[in-house]
Amino acid sequence: MTDAFTNRLAKEKSPYLRQHAHNPIDWYPWGDEPFAKGQELDRPVLLSIGYATCHWCHVMEKEAFSDPEIGHFLNDHFICVKVDREEHPEVDSLYMDFAQAISSNASGWPLNMVVTPDLKPLLAVTYVTTEQLKELLAQVHELWNGPERGELILESGRMLEAFGQSTNATGKTPPTVQTAQNAVDFFFQLADPIHGGLKGEMKFPLGFQLEFLLLWAKSRSDSRALYYVTLTLDSMYRGGIYDHLGGGFSRYAVDDEWVIPHFEKMLYDNAILARTYLLGWKYTDNPAYLETAKETLEYMLRDLRAPQGPFFSGEDADTGGKEGLFYTWTVDEVKVVLSGDDADLFCAFYDVTPLGNFEGRNVLHIDLPLGEFAKAAQMREEDVAKDLTKAKKVVFEKRSKRPRPLRDEKVLTAWNGLAIDVFALAGSLLKEPRYTKAAKEAVEFIRKELVKDGKLLHRWCEGESRFKGLLDDYAFLIKGLLTLFETENDASYLKWAQELTHTVERDFKELDGAFYQTDGEDMLPIRKCDFYDGAEPSGNGVHTENLLRLYAITKEEKYLKQAEDVLKAAKPVIEQFAPAAFYHLLGLLKYLEG
Repeated sequence: MTDAFTNRLAKEKSPYLRQHAHNPIDWYPWGDEPFAKGQELDRPVLLSIGYATCHWCHVMEKEAFSDPEIGHFLNDHFICVKVDREEHPEVDSLYMDFAQAISSNASGWPLNMVVTPDLKPLLAVTYVTTEQLKELLAQVHELWNGPERGELILESGRMLEAFGQSTNATGKTPPTVQTAQNAVDFFFQLADPIHGGLKGEMKFPLGFQLEFLLLWAKSRSDSRALYYVTLTLDSMYRGGIYDHLGGGFSRYAVDDEWVIPHFEKMLYDNAILARTYLLGWKYTDNPAYLETAKETLEYMLRDLRAPQGPFFSGEDADTGGKEGLFYTWTVDEVKVVLSGDDADLFCAFYDVTPLGNFEGRNVLHIDLPLGEFAKAAQMREEDVAKDLTKAKKVVFEKRSKRPRPLRDEKVLTAWNGLAIDVFALAGSLLKEPRYTKAAKEAVEFIRKELVKDGKLLHRWCEGESRFKGLLDDYAFLIKGLLTLFETENDASYLKWAQELTHTVERDFKELDGAFYQTDGEDMLPIRKCDFYDGAEPSGNGVHTENLLRLYAITKEEKYLKQAEDVLKAAKPVIEQFAPAAFYHLLGLLKYLEG
C-alpha cells in the first residue's frame, strides 16, 4: 500500500516531522522559506508544534491533519509549518508564552498557532477535533481577508512590544537568605501534604525541587523539607508513574496519587530523577531510593542508549495507537506467565484486579510498603521480597516480547548533558565503572558529532548533526563535564567546560546580566531570557550553579561575578513564584554558603 500524499517533511530526520510526512498538507519545516512564502502570497501561517512521543499529537495527526478537506483548505489559504519542539525548544518556549498570553487554555501540545508571515502571534489552540479545526480555519480566513485584519495585527504588535519590555535580563541586588526562606514558606502552601508533589489533579516529578529541599533540610535543619522530600520520593516510586518492571519514570501522572501515568518516558526526567533518588539515598540511607536510582539508570542504559554511546530522547506513550498498552496488565495476562501463589502475590502487591484502574487494564503500583504488606499477608518480609523479585523478572521478560512504543532516536546535547552528570555521579558514588564509562562515551560522542567550529550543535539524528546550540545545551553539558572532572580528576573535562563557559559568556550573556536562550542570530521576534523551570530546569539556573562550581575550583572572580549577575536578574522571579525557580534557589544556597 502506498501513501496518497507525501510532503517535504519526508526528507526530515525528526521522527515527529516524519509522522506528518503523509498528511495531505503542504507542511514546511521551520526556517526562512515558509515565512518568505507567506509574505509573497500574503497568507497567514499555521505554526504547529509538538514532539514524537506526545499522545495528543498523534491523535491530531491521525484525525484533523489527515483530513483531505482540511488539507485542501490549508494548502489554498495558509502556509503551514511543523516544528519538533525538541529540535527547536527556543521556538516552542517563546510561542508557548505567546499562546498563554492569548488564551489561558492554550497550554500543552500539540500547540497550534496562527501567526503573520513576520511571526506575530494571532491565535492559539492546542488539541482540537477535525470539525473544530475546520471552523477555526474558516474564521481565521475570514478575519485575514476582512476589515478586522489590521486591528488584529496591531493588537499582536502591542503584545510583542509588551513581551519585549518584560524581558529583563538584569537586576540590581542579589537574593538573600530571607528570599530563600520566603520561597520555601510559599512553596509549602502549594505542596500536597498527603501524596507529595504540588497540589493538583496532575503531578509532575520535578526532581530538582526535591534536590534543593534536601540541601535546605541539611543546611537549615528544616524537618518540613525532609518530610516533604521523603513523602514525595516514596509516593513516586510506589506509584504507577514508576515502571515497576523495567525501571524509569513516565513524564507525569494524571491523578493526584501518582498512580495513572501519561506513559511517555523522557531522557531528561529519568536523568534528573535518578540523580534525585541517589541524593535521597545518600541523605537518608533508604535502600528503596538506591534501588529506584539503579533501576532507572539501568533502564536508560538498556532502552535509551544509542550504540555509538549517547542517549536517545525518549519513548512514546502509545503502542499500536493505544495509550499505555505496553505497560498495563490484566489478571488473566499475569496468570498466563505466573502460576498459583506467585500470580496471587504479584497481583495483590501491585494491585492488579479484574476491574482494573486504566481502561479495563492495570497500571502496576504499590498500595502498601513491603513491610506492611508482608505483615498483612502474614509472611516474612524477606520471603515476599524474594518471591516478588523472581515474579517481576518473569513478567518483565514476557513484557519484553510485546511490541514496543516508538523510541525517538534524536540525540539532544542538553539532555545528554543531564545523563552525563548522573552517570558520572552514580559511577563515583556506587563504584560502578559501567556508569562512568557511559558518561565518558556520551561526552566523546558529543565532542565528535555535535561540535562545529568550537561551538555546540543541538541535535544529532541518523548521522545528521544540525541546529545551533542553545543556552540549555551549553549549561547542561557543562554541568556534566564538571561532574566528570570532580569524580574522575581528569583536567580535560574541566578545560572543555571552561572553553564552553567562555562561549556562553561571549554569545549569550547580557552585559552585567543573565543569559539569553539563543545567540541572537535567528529569526525570532524576541530574544528571550528565561528564568523559569519547567519539566527541565532553567538554563540560567543550571549555569549559575556551573559558574559557582567553576569559581570554587579555580577561584577566578569572573565566574563569581557572572553567577551574581544571574542571581540579581532572577530575584524577581524567585520572589514572585518560587516553585518555578527552584534551580535558582539551588544556586542561591550554594552562593550564600560560599
